[in-house]
Amino acid sequence: MLVFSKSERYIILTFLVVGLFSAGLFYYGKVSGFEVKTININESDSLIDINTASAQQLERLPGIGPVLAQDIVVYRQRTGLFKRIEELKHIKGIGDKKFEKIKDLIRISE
Repeated sequence: MLVFSKSERYIILTFLVVGLFSAGLFYYGKVSGFEVKTININESDSLIDINTASAQQLERLPGIGPVLAQDIVVYRQRTGLFKRIEELKHIKGIGDKKFEKIKDLIRISE
């Protein structure tokens, strides 16, 4: 039979309580889901301007990773500023589905 000192029992009990609490928080998060932050598309300040955004800013868009963000910047440098947001579809990797996901999150500067 294992015999633990008073301080060892305290440490074991502490680990058990912390472990159970962490497991409970994890389970609660899985069951209830987490709140999803949304972008207010009515305010032009919250939209990403594809004519001035850096690659890092473009990566905030859903489905746009580092490579595609850099492709957008390079395309913009080679062809000039975007005149319509639909021009993004000229970039390899941005098709109709991806464009539909981001079209309400972007704007072009005037």
